[in-house]
Formats: sequence, structure tokens, C-alpha cells
Amino acid sequence: MLTEESPYIDLIFSLTGQTLPLDNGYIVYSALSRICPAIHQLEDISIHPIAGIPESSKELRLTQRSKLQIRLPVDLIPFIYEYLAGQTFSIGQNQFQLGIPEYNPLHPFPDLYSRLVIIKRFQEPQRFLEAAKRQLERLNIQGTITLSSRANGQPQCRQLTIENKAGIFPVRGFGVQVTGLGEEDSITLQKYGMGGKQKMMCGVFVPSRRNKRERE
Repeated sequence: MLTEESPYIDLIFSLTGQTLPLDNGYIVYSALSRICPAIHQLEDISIHPIAGIPESSKELRLTQRSKLQIRLPVDLIPFIYEYLAGQTFSIGQNQFQLGIPEYNPLHPFPDLYSRLVIIKRFQEPQRFLEAAKRQLERLNIQGTITLSSRANGQPQCRQLTIENKAGIFPVRGFGVQVTGLGEEDSITLQKYGMGGKQKMMCGVFVPSRRNKRERE
């Protein structure tokens, strides 16, 4: 059994292909689960949003900088490597190729950001923020948490489209920033993230110093 002391890393695969839907968290997770069914059961991994260039309101074009990044305990590296390294997967008519992964250990940063955090039953900004603060408190993390805002000052609301036996439906969430973190708290937040759907690219925290283009 994994312990709280198990160090986490980001396993980074090169990703080649043409375009993905902009709202791709669920479909990428589903495609990877077909290659490695155990991903569905594993509770200790999360998947980063994939970087690319929006070509329209619905499509994301991959570039040389596009990666599939999986955050996981070091104990799981051999398992995930065996199933995913060098593999291909399909989404619709498009095929995508994974390379041989690199490893990136987690480093503490005082300011962290997540593009989309989803907390079940909390889709109104103020109540969501209060729920997010409670999650930090449960992890004994001290920091200042705010919702990311758009140019007009409104909270940065996004959605993840998921599919289950009941059908296809969107789930709303918000961009979240946590600032003023100590080193230990920063690593803790990166390890455990915030909210649900972390295997669908939600609630994964990265340094806020990444520029706006990378975030979007």
C-alpha cells in the first residue's frame, strides 16, 4: 500500500497527432483506459491538461510542445511505463502516438494554479470558493486561495463534458490560484490536488509563473 511519504513525480510523454477537441479531459482518459484498464481503478494518479493551439472554439491543434503528463507516486512508474510508453491510441478518426517518457520531480513553488477545479455540488463562485478553502484546511495547507478571473473581472468558469450510463453532460468548475505557500504545503497541494475528476485533467496544480498561453 502506498503511504503519504511516497514521493510523486510527473511522467512526461511526448504526444504527436493532429487535433483534439478543446474539451478533451474525459475522452483522453477513456482512450488511455483502453490501453491500460487499471487507470480506471488507480486513485493516486492525475493527468495534466494538454497544451496546444486552439484552432476554433472546439479544436486544439497539437504542437511539438504538446505532452501527456501524468502525476503519480514513484511506485507506479514501472506499471504505467509498461502500458503506455511508445503506444498509440485513437480518438474518433484521429490517432495519437506517445513517446518514451521523461521524469520530472515535484518542486515547491509559492504560487500554484489549476486551470479547472471541479467540486461536486458547488458550481456557484462564492460557495465553490468556500468549499475549496475547506479542502485546503483538510490537508493542513496554509495559503491564499482565489478564483482566476477573466479580463472582465468575472470568475474563470470552464466545463468538462463527461459520459456515463445516464448520458453525456457538462460539469462546471473554476480556475483556482493558491498563493503564499510554504515548501511543504506546495508539494502537498501538487501531490493531492483539489476536487474531483483529476484523471480527467481537473484539479492538477502547476506553478503560476507559467504564462497565460500555456494555461489556456
